[in-house]
Amino acid sequence: MGFDYALVHLYYTVPPAIALTLLYRPLLTRLDVYKILFLIAIAVVATTPWDSYLIHSRVWTYPANVIVGPTLFRIPAEEIFFFVIQTYNTSLLYLILSTPTFHPVYLGGETVNGGRALRKWRWLGQALLLFGILSGVKLVTEKGEGFYLGLILVWAGPFMLLLWTLAYQFLIGLPWINTILPITAPTLYLWIVDTLALKRGTWVIESGTKLGWHLWDGLEIEEAVFFLATNVLIVFGLVAFDNALAILQTFPLLFPEVPVLPSPVMLVRGLLVPITNYDEQRIQGLNEALERLRKKSRSFYLASGVFQGRLRIDLVLLYSFCRVADDLVDNADSVSEAKHWITQMNRYLNYAYPKDDKRDSYSVEAFVKATFPPYAQAALILLPTSYLSPRPLYDLLKGFETDLDFSSGGNPFPIVDESSLQTYASRVAGTVAEACIELVYHHTSTSVTEIERQDIVQAGGQMGIALQYVNIARDITVDARISRVYLPTMWLKERNLTPEDIVKSPETPDTEVVRQRLIDQAMEIYFRARAAIELLPLEARGPMRVAVESYMEIGRVLRAGVGGVATAARLAKAGFNVTVFEKNSFTGGRCSLIHHDGYRFDQGPSLLLLPHLFRETFYDLDTSLEAEGVELLKCEPNYNLWFSDGESFELSTDQARMKNEVEKWEGKDGFERYLGFLQESHRHYELSVTHVLRKNFTSLFSMARLSFLLRVLALHPFESIYSRASKYFWTERLRRVFTFGSMYMGMSPFDAPGTYSLLQYTELAEGIWYPRGGFHRVISALVKVGERLGVTYRLSTPVASVTISNGRATGVTLTTGESLSADLVVINADLVYAYNNLLPPSPTASSLSKRAASCSSISFYWALDRQVPELTTHNIFLADHYRESFDSIFKKHLIPDQPSFYVNVPSRIDPSAAPEGKDSVVVLVPVGHLLDVTGTGLSPSNPYNQDWETMVSTARETVISTVRNRTGADIGAALVHEIVNTPMSWKETFNLDKGAILGLSHSFFNVLSFRPKTKHPKYKDLFFVGASTHPGTGVPICLAGAKITSEQVLLETGVRVPWTAAEMVAKGKGVEGVKDIDRIQAQPVVSNLHIGILVFVLLMLSLLWKGNMLEGLGEGIWR
Repeated sequence: MGFDYALVHLYYTVPPAIALTLLYRPLLTRLDVYKILFLIAIAVVATTPWDSYLIHSRVWTYPANVIVGPTLFRIPAEEIFFFVIQTYNTSLLYLILSTPTFHPVYLGGETVNGGRALRKWRWLGQALLLFGILSGVKLVTEKGEGFYLGLILVWAGPFMLLLWTLAYQFLIGLPWINTILPITAPTLYLWIVDTLALKRGTWVIESGTKLGWHLWDGLEIEEAVFFLATNVLIVFGLVAFDNALAILQTFPLLFPEVPVLPSPVMLVRGLLVPITNYDEQRIQGLNEALERLRKKSRSFYLASGVFQGRLRIDLVLLYSFCRVADDLVDNADSVSEAKHWITQMNRYLNYAYPKDDKRDSYSVEAFVKATFPPYAQAALILLPTSYLSPRPLYDLLKGFETDLDFSSGGNPFPIVDESSLQTYASRVAGTVAEACIELVYHHTSTSVTEIERQDIVQAGGQMGIALQYVNIARDITVDARISRVYLPTMWLKERNLTPEDIVKSPETPDTEVVRQRLIDQAMEIYFRARAAIELLPLEARGPMRVAVESYMEIGRVLRAGVGGVATAARLAKAGFNVTVFEKNSFTGGRCSLIHHDGYRFDQGPSLLLLPHLFRETFYDLDTSLEAEGVELLKCEPNYNLWFSDGESFELSTDQARMKNEVEKWEGKDGFERYLGFLQESHRHYELSVTHVLRKNFTSLFSMARLSFLLRVLALHPFESIYSRASKYFWTERLRRVFTFGSMYMGMSPFDAPGTYSLLQYTELAEGIWYPRGGFHRVISALVKVGERLGVTYRLSTPVASVTISNGRATGVTLTTGESLSADLVVINADLVYAYNNLLPPSPTASSLSKRAASCSSISFYWALDRQVPELTTHNIFLADHYRESFDSIFKKHLIPDQPSFYVNVPSRIDPSAAPEGKDSVVVLVPVGHLLDVTGTGLSPSNPYNQDWETMVSTARETVISTVRNRTGADIGAALVHEIVNTPMSWKETFNLDKGAILGLSHSFFNVLSFRPKTKHPKYKDLFFVGASTHPGTGVPICLAGAKITSEQVLLETGVRVPWTAAEMVAKGKGVEGVKDIDRIQAQPVVSNLHIGILVFVLLMLSLLWKGNMLEGLGEGIWR
């Protein structure tokens, strides 16, 4: 008796099962459970006799000391559990990946020329599978070393052949993510598990029955084929199941009644329906409807993916009808043409709903084909009018008539008062909501009374009105461009406005007051009707909630740091009403300015890196840095680095200058090694931008993305920057020159992952830039863009807490006691502070407080009465005891005896930073963060007390004397005014936990999936952006994080992401293929010459082998 096999499950198969279950649980339906149990039953029944035979034949053996004991037909209980858990895990992965797939549109497959092309693929697959089966028979009959492999092929092959024959159209037509991925991912995982088990002897393949080939060390080829075959069988079975369901649900004429859990016999009947019997017109119509949905309404498209069966089909068809009707009216060339189409739509409804209730589908179809353009015909013919009420559809057309009134001469602004507004909203949106709920009840079996059902339908209509109010409030400016004003004229009159005023100037303070009134009305109706969603049938509640919330006005609550400012502008561009609350009287957080008597200082960042991320942000918001008046000045050289021995080093984007500087210290081959360092750091840069800065890491599974795993080692995350630099630079001087940049991440170069050499790369390849007028110039430009998009900023308005109700964020309470409601909250405050002060106490808050934090700084802002020409814009002074200085900061949390520090002279690049003939100087001295929560610096658990008054004095004296000794500049004598920031002031002014200026540390276990997430793990509708959440700290990184958080919000609320095209421009893709000479042409990895040489070598080797010449050659050598 032993537990080895049981431990395999405990460690390797049960954890994925739990994770997949938790991931899919919100979407799990009775049909999914039925599907999984169906597959498990088949797997156990089909595998048990075969597995028992293997054990009786001693192909497989299980040592007695690795299994618990109980068996069935000599099969260990652990092995039977393996049949179950493998099927369960693969099935869940398949369900997760296939949920968005609308299966009916794949029934057409490749049925060109009457299905002949599709049959060729079927025959090819059948031929390959038959070959595999016959090969297996041959290996089994020979009873040699291929016996086990033959048994696998003989056992699995017929099942695969059957499933391929029944479901080939889906297996060929579905996206690879539905077929290939759920096969390959579990197979690769099980190969690794099997390798570990075989090496431990958990199960053994007896010699004499196996070929002795290995896929890799420790993995027998038979085992690799077995796991591949079993996962293929599982996925083939699931695809066949979905193929059958799609046939049953798509063709009501063939299968009028389909139970929620169709029997195996009915599923087989569906699969046996010949392709020639499919309703091609219905399939084509569904394709058109789905494409319409994808293009016109991302929110409804996403929500519809959670519905199943005929309910999903009918909802797609209903939306398609509404969209087509709207397009016919809106795209008309004249009012008379639009009225014509409304008349024809009414005639269509008259045909579909005759007064004598004798509906003739043929006459309806004939009328549609004779009257409407081809693109609209399928939407009308397929609308399920047999069980949809006519009233909502007729009312919808009345709403279109109201739209036309705007273009008529008699009353160009028909929305006179609140009553006419409500009538209009009811017709164009309430009607659609009612129709959706009717479909829900038609396709679900729920025991409610007719009165209860009518109440819920009416509540749905009210919710539709609320949603339409939201759309009107959002689109005031858009509607004004086409001379439409849906705001009630009576409301406008109360503000001394007319509809004509709105058309001319839609963005005024008075308009905003009316907009807020409409939003208030929408929220009031929304809260009254929201409870009805919970009364819907269980399988419809979640999807309906998604659809509703995606349209509702979203109040955003943010702190106005750079991440918050960018997120606010992005969400406003997406059409949401955004309010920003900021504790301080200025925006930007640490990225702000200090002014004194004509001197200007950057309080935080003073150099701009990764400029393309800044440009991308502005392009995504339909503008540019230049259009917003932001001028970037290039700093040349990048830095001057000053050493205590009187030497200095200039870092520059000028490669000629860098060649001289590097070879001066590293010799002639030093520049070649420098280029190698640039190549590696370039790779770090490109991979990080693509796979980290543009991706969200919402769970540990995010790190399992194949695209990331294939490249993770190339990022060198397990080596330090210093160790990587040491491979290219052989002098200690240059190792320091190319590693000090880790200070930007608040880390020691001896601890920071090697990935962060990308910072040196971007400086050397893209340069260092400075915005004229100070770094905050970029932030103020973003603020103005946001305000143009409708963002409201409330400065000097601290937030006391985030309101949590029923497990979701519902607003905020200010320190004044004022409470404000919101549909979701985005926090840009320091993450650790937010968890511990703005949210209810939690274990997460406590654990975050214990996480490693970045360093802090003593920052001096000095006004000088004269210029110091010895200093360039950016200057670095490196400590002699380089490693010890970082240990003092990050281990003792003090100021080093000989600190490295940074001196910025903004007036050197931008004279407006200081009065004429004078300089403003910013000095940043990295120091340890606060050791306690009070900021006194006293910690009983730490032997090093932080005497900040003494440390500030020491820092000041050290900086002045070091600058004087190394450069000759006596800045102490020129100093006329000083402002100081210490860890305590950083904490007090910006609520930075421990005064850590760069948030949480960026060690490996504090980044990617290990970093705090952009969404709260417990509370719904609560998101984060900023330095301590993904992807990390630094202004450009926070801008990338703002995009990630914004897109996560938009995805979860079902709102279309509006900046895809702009991103391409910002990435500098340009226009490809304008001229042949400019077209990028990929070269083959291996040239024809190389191929010829390779063929020649292989030919010679084969001849030598055939003549046993290699053996003799080997003997001759070793003799």
